[in-house]
Amino acid sequence: MAPVPVPAAFDLAGLFAGDLARFAGSLRVDDGAAHLDGRRLLELATLRELIDRFGATQAGGEPRAIVSMWSQWHFSNTIVPATVVQLLGGVGLPVALEGGRFALHDNGCTAGVVIPPDHPLPPRQAKAGLESLIEGHLSPLITLLAGHFGISAKLLWNNAAVSLAWSVQQCAADPRVDRQGLAEAQALLTATLTSAGRKNPLDGALRPSALAPMENCQRKICCLRYLLPGMADCGSFCPLPRHARAAAA
Repeated sequence: MAPVPVPAAFDLAGLFAGDLARFAGSLRVDDGAAHLDGRRLLELATLRELIDRFGATQAGGEPRAIVSMWSQWHFSNTIVPATVVQLLGGVGLPVALEGGRFALHDNGCTAGVVIPPDHPLPPRQAKAGLESLIEGHLSPLITLLAGHFGISAKLLWNNAAVSLAWSVQQCAADPRVDRQGLAEAQALLTATLTSAGRKNPLDGALRPSALAPMENCQRKICCLRYLLPGMADCGSFCPLPRHARAAAA
């Protein structure tokens, strides 16, 4: 199939309805502004500088919690638009670190995925597209974060799984969703093994299932946000007892 021309900005925004509307700005057509080349996220100095910028806004925050929350911002503003555009728009986004570009907030957090206006997007291949996101973006980034910032890779994968599960569930409720693509995306969340035969780090991240309504779910691993001053509590979504969070806060 031939590549699909980049949709106009108003067409892209139309994919983000209901609860997805708050992520409409996470998909950006390149306007010539300075954006981050995805390959730089694998440079330790660049990653540390971005996290330090975010940490400066979280005075007194526990270092691992700062990294975890930075990753949640990053994952949500890359995973959500990638999933929505693939499952509802019929095209894939350039989200692999090799070849991808990303917009940033002043605080060092990721603001969204940047699309070059003169570059056609490939037709939707949900499983292949999301596997590119997982293998070409999430896996190397999580490996670097876990290897140099004292944070568990399992916690980071749990953060990624939450964003992916939420966006897949939002798309599932939209009549425009591609049903085959939806089934493939759901399988990526629940399969025991990846297509390469490795243990799937997304499997089991949400209990009872990544396919259950999010309000009925609980994370497998706490994201540590309760260790950041003024950060809203996860409530029943957190696997830690409330009294344990209160005692550590």
